[in-house]
Amino acid sequence: MTITSLTIPGMPLYWRVATSMESVNGIPKTLPFTFDVMLQHGLVIQQREPQTLEVLKKIYTQEANVGYLQEGNDFSKPYGKDFLKFLNAVVEEREVKSALEIGCGGCTVLADLKQSGIDVCGIDSSSFAAREGAKHDIPVVTDFYPSEHIKERFDLIFCVDVLEHIDNPVQFLERICNNLAPGGALVVNVPDCTESIDMGDISMVIHQHLNYFERESLRSVVMAAGYEVLDCCSANYGGSLYLSAIRGGRAYKLPENVKRRASTFQVKALNMMEKFKGMLDEAQAEGESIGFYVPLRAFPYIFSCASGREFRLFDDTPGWHQCYFDGYNVCVENFEDLATKPTKILVVMSLTFGEVIRDKLASDPRTAGIKVSLLSEYARG
Repeated sequence: MTITSLTIPGMPLYWRVATSMESVNGIPKTLPFTFDVMLQHGLVIQQREPQTLEVLKKIYTQEANVGYLQEGNDFSKPYGKDFLKFLNAVVEEREVKSALEIGCGGCTVLADLKQSGIDVCGIDSSSFAAREGAKHDIPVVTDFYPSEHIKERFDLIFCVDVLEHIDNPVQFLERICNNLAPGGALVVNVPDCTESIDMGDISMVIHQHLNYFERESLRSVVMAAGYEVLDCCSANYGGSLYLSAIRGGRAYKLPENVKRRASTFQVKALNMMEKFKGMLDEAQAEGESIGFYVPLRAFPYIFSCASGREFRLFDDTPGWHQCYFDGYNVCVENFEDLATKPTKILVVMSLTFGEVIRDKLASDPRTAGIKVSLLSEYARG
C-alpha cells in the first residue's frame, strides 16, 4: 500500500567502491528509489521494482562485499564485540552446540563461535565468504538461502545485516524454521531506522536495503513468521537492533502509533527534503563550498534535492580514500584532505556518530573554523 508517491530519481546504486568510474556489465550506475510501506507491520520499505531486484541478485554474487564484519574494517571490532555479547548470551542460555550464519561475509562471528567449541557453518551468495571461511577452516556454502545444500538442523541460526535485504522477510524467516532444531534459537541483527523514520530522514536509504526496521516493525515481522520473541533491544555500539526468538508464539497486535509513524514517513520526508534544499540553496547563493561527511547518507538528499550539483565527499573508511561510488563522479576524500583544503560548510550525515565527528573537527585547529552542521539539526530545527 503506497501512502504517497516519493521517488528519488537516478540515485547511485551503491555496491562497491572503485578507483575509476568504469562500468560493470549488466549493473547500472544509478536506479530510481521509490518508498512504500507494509502497513500491517508498520514497516517502511523500498517499493519492489523487478529491475532493482534482478540487479541486486546479480550484485550479491560479485566479489565486492559490503558487510562490516570482516577483517581490516575498523568498525568491525567494536561492532562485532557488541553483537557477540548479545549472541553469546543466547548461546549460553540455549546451550547451543551448532550454529549456521546466513550471509556470513567475513566469517568473523563464526570464527569466534568456533573457538568456543560450537560446530559452525555459513552460507553466502558471494565466493568472498567461502574464501574467508577457508582461512578459519569453516565450511561455507556459496548460494542464496534457502539452499538444497543446507539440510541440517541447528541449535542457532543467525544473520547480521541480512533481513533488510530480503524481498519477503516473513517468508524468509518461515523458511529458517525448517533448519532450526527443536528449541533452537533465531538471532537477527538489522540497522535501527527508528530515528530516521521519526524525523522523515531519507539518508538511511540505499537500494540494497528493501526494509527499514524500527523495534516494533521488526518484532511484528518476526512474530508473523511464527516465532516467539525473547528479546529485542538496541545495540550499545553503532545503530543496530538485536532480536532473539524461538519457534512458536502468539498473534501480535501492532501498536497503532507504529502504523501512523510508518504511514506518515513520506510526508515528513518531503518536509525534511525542503529544509535540506533550502540550506543548499542558501549556501550556493553565498558562494560557499559545501562538503558532506559520510557520503552514502548524503546521496539520497543530493539526488532528490540537488541533482546536477557537485559537492566534496569525506569519509574515514581507509579503503574508500580517492575512490568513487558508481553514479557520482567525485572521489572520496579523508580527514587530512579536508584539513589541508577546508570547505566553508561541512554537513555531517551520520546520526549515530555525528557529534563524535563534529568534536574531532572542532579539536583540530586546521578544521576548527569550518561551519559544521549535523543532519539531526536540520531534522529538528
